[in-house]
Amino acid sequence: MRSLSILITGLFLATSSLACCIVPNIPDINIDINIPTIEVGEMQTKREEIPLSGAEFATVNILFGAGELEIEAGEADTLLAARFRYNVEQWEPIVAYDDGVLTVEQGGVKGNWGIPTGNTRNDWNLKFSPAALLEIDLDLGAGKGDLDFTGLQITALDVDAGAGNFNIHFDEPVKTKMENLALNAGASKIEITGIGNVSPEQVKVQGGVGDITLDFTGDWARSADVQITAGVGSLTLRLPDDVGIEVKTEGGLTNVDVEGLRREGNAYVNDAFGDTEIEVRIAITTGIGNLRLIEVAND
Repeated sequence: MRSLSILITGLFLATSSLACCIVPNIPDINIDINIPTIEVGEMQTKREEIPLSGAEFATVNILFGAGELEIEAGEADTLLAARFRYNVEQWEPIVAYDDGVLTVEQGGVKGNWGIPTGNTRNDWNLKFSPAALLEIDLDLGAGKGDLDFTGLQITALDVDAGAGNFNIHFDEPVKTKMENLALNAGASKIEITGIGNVSPEQVKVQGGVGDITLDFTGDWARSADVQITAGVGSLTLRLPDDVGIEVKTEGGLTNVDVEGLRREGNAYVNDAFGDTEIEVRIAITTGIGNLRLIEVAND
């Protein structure tokens, strides 16, 4: 056994020596990586105005890459009154209107990436006519925004938000009721208030890893079905006390905090549920995060 051990040891040493002899010298390798840059220049201001010209309906597509976005109601006879301020030449916005379709797009969003040479600015203020029926599709990249749809006659609203902080509000009732309200939130903090003032018949929300607050107060004109898929983050629902509310939850590891509602079977309901003509039925598929259901006075 001792001679076998010596033989094995000798083979190991010989193999190790041979390995040391045949390892080549590895030369230093210099790799140059050219990272593109975004050239930051002087602030520029651009204004665009699209007259309503008797149009009763418009489809609005907004593609906003990054910066600060403001939306509000404007003059009745002007479909769009826009002011853009930016300091990256490639970001010059593109506005097009043809056959009832209005497109507002940040230039250079597709394929234009790199490291800025300074502090970038991209501020949009968009004012829409309260006289036209609007179907709005919003594609938001990163940044922050105050999207005040108060007074606008919106038939459908689809918001796709990447990363940022966005407030969406409907502060007053409108005669035109919304058919569909859809929200797809990535890593954003989003708050929508006054949903009842536009009385959407269908609401669909897809949450990512951010925080979402949905305020269902307002002047509800009809019942609604709400489907929410919550991701990793926080979801807060503010629920009116004068409309029948039913909330059903299923899914992941979620901490549920309930204020003002009671458990009834596999659902949470308020005192008005079953006694009012108008009901808001909410189905939530939860991820990993926190869920808050808060009943509030619907003043």
